[in-house]
Amino acid sequence: MKESVRQELDQSTKLAFDRTQLAADRTILAWVRTATSLITFGFAIYSFFGIPTGAGHAHVSHLGPRVFALALIAIGLLSLMFAAIQRQRDIKVTKLLYPDVKRVSMASTVGFMVAALGVLALVILLLRL
Repeated sequence: MKESVRQELDQSTKLAFDRTQLAADRTILAWVRTATSLITFGFAIYSFFGIPTGAGHAHVSHLGPRVFALALIAIGLLSLMFAAIQRQRDIKVTKLLYPDVKRVSMASTVGFMVAALGVLALVILLLRL
């Protein structure tokens, strides 16, 4: 049988790996920032237009603020989901190339927390709390 020989990564390869991982973290954080903006903007629109304006100020619209807010929050959550899928693909490729290098990303953790807040905002709007 053929024995697999494990080689230690040299310093230059380790630094290149770290640069790649930091770039991936920056990318996921950019997606988190975009999703956070969409979610908060959607929730703010719902809250702002939910203020009663009085009986004389009734506004008839096909696309109300609630539907628009739900759409923005859903787009924010979808963008986080797509970013998480892309991040998992990147991790698989990296582990195939460098199986000995293990690194936990805090950016993914932040993305998960923002997604949880987005789901909470979506539930609040759906239940009209």
